[in-house]
Amino acid sequence: MKRSCLAVLALLASLCACGQTVAGSVPGAAGTETIVLPRADQPKPHRPTLERLKREAAASGRPLEEVVKRYAARLAATASPRPTDFDGYDPAATEPAVAIDGIPYAELVDLGTFARSEGISYEEAIDRFGSQSSDSRVIDELHAEFPDEISGVAYVDDHQGLRVGFKGPIPARAIELARTLPMEVTLIGGKGFSAAELRHAQDTVVSWLRSRPEVATVTAHADDETGRVEVTVQPKVMPDDAEEFRRGLELPQPDNPHITLQVTLSADSIAVPQQGPQ
Repeated sequence: MKRSCLAVLALLASLCACGQTVAGSVPGAAGTETIVLPRADQPKPHRPTLERLKREAAASGRPLEEVVKRYAARLAATASPRPTDFDGYDPAATEPAVAIDGIPYAELVDLGTFARSEGISYEEAIDRFGSQSSDSRVIDELHAEFPDEISGVAYVDDHQGLRVGFKGPIPARAIELARTLPMEVTLIGGKGFSAAELRHAQDTVVSWLRSRPEVATVTAHADDETGRVEVTVQPKVMPDDAEEFRRGLELPQPDNPHITLQVTLSADSIAVPQQGPQ
């Protein structure tokens, strides 16, 4: 089942982080290489219909969201052979193929909801998140072409940029794909691990801990920036010596030395208890 557009938007917002703009190739951490594709050199979104609707909204004094909805309804009603009630017509629900400047109308509806929840304007929401479908296609293509090389993908700089990491050297094809995105893209090669290896390390340690009788609950997060799997464990009985308890867990170490484990103990429940193997 596909995730809802709102869920995707919420995820995108949570991935955003502040960053600095740097042009060209820049030095990276030891053993890494970094290529920055500045936003000024990237393709600009081409949205002539939305620009026209913005002007129409400004001239009429109506909210842009209302103008967009009426335009989408007319577009869908004209394209559909079915008779429609214009006043109550919802093309987002009945005509999923309706799009404006390549943005599905259903996403434009969700952008309005998202804008209200975030306290930003509809125009800003479109500017920041309107290319999510095309961005996602490129990101999916990167994952599909380099499943064993991608170490992580994250939006940065308030969704104005994208960071893509690779286990080894940056593939030329990845640079080619990144140049199609309407935002600054930072590509980092030589990370030493892949996202698949990081997930495997996380799954392995979580599975192991859930089988341990002294563990009540466990949760984990894989940091694709550092290659660290951060694990929080709630012991059934909090130990006096945390370090001795950690050693006693006999955690399986990742096969890849570039991936590390960090274990924190918590007296509070941090996940739903799950039974280990019987």
